[in-house]
Amino acid sequence: EGAKSGVFASCARWLRYWRWIAMKIVEYRLCLPLTAEEYHLAQLYMVAKASAEETGKEAGEGVEIIRNEPYTTNDHGLPPGQYTEKNFFLKSKIPKFIAAVIPDSALQLVEYSWNAFPKCLTIYENKYLGDKFHLSVETMHLDGDRGNAHNANELSADELAQRTVEFLNIADKNNSVPVTKDTDPTAFKSALTGRGPLAKNFAASCDPVMCAYKVVRLKFKVFGLQSKVESWGHYYGIRNPFVTYHRKLFCWIDEWFGVSLEKIRAMESETQRRCNERLLADGVSLTQSNPSGRTPFLPKLSGISHSS
Repeated sequence: EGAKSGVFASCARWLRYWRWIAMKIVEYRLCLPLTAEEYHLAQLYMVAKASAEETGKEAGEGVEIIRNEPYTTNDHGLPPGQYTEKNFFLKSKIPKFIAAVIPDSALQLVEYSWNAFPKCLTIYENKYLGDKFHLSVETMHLDGDRGNAHNANELSADELAQRTVEFLNIADKNNSVPVTKDTDPTAFKSALTGRGPLAKNFAASCDPVMCAYKVVRLKFKVFGLQSKVESWGHYYGIRNPFVTYHRKLFCWIDEWFGVSLEKIRAMESETQRRCNERLLADGVSLTQSNPSGRTPFLPKLSGISHSS
């Protein structure tokens, strides 16, 4: 009897330890009435616009764009593409239960992103938390796809066992993400493309169609806060913003449809200049670029090989 109790106690300790070290992995699937090529341009346009909108809303907060340039090699085995490095100053956006354990000076994230469309990888780090914190978004965009690919990002068997899948529907008003008047896909009709309004089940039959498969890995290894922060992070920091972002992407199609890549790159450069000027005006010390282009902390990600 005593031996059994000892075994059960040991198993319970291992289970608590596994929950402590395990990373929460969620794959979000978003279908859109676009081609993958259209989505690529829309994505670049939306990121530049969002950076400009967020910077300056609160004094000393926003996005500092450190680097935005082509790359040929990287530490993750991705094909050549565009590399960006950004600083996010987030003090007013961090919930109090997280801010309580992190000093004000550390309430920022560094974003490292490799866009080798249709494959993209973004890694975030917080230099104060170090390897206690990990957030990455690994995305595969599939053209003509309605969200049925089993393993679009080629996860390992172990990660597939940990992964949960959630379909995010931009035309579903009952998905807990409020709809605004100018970003309602069920009411919007594009003047340039004639697409919209979208029915709730649009992804089943619309043409064109594509799907973004976003694997989000999140770990916040601070004892007593891990489960709460990871749940909050996925729901309010990732899931809901994904829905809002993609509603805007579709409803603002007439802003970006047909815009050339050259024009978007020029827009990115202007956005970088304006954002950094606003932060400097607020007294923010801008970051020196990481000259090697390597992230200080490189987690091992399934489906992406690290170069030696």
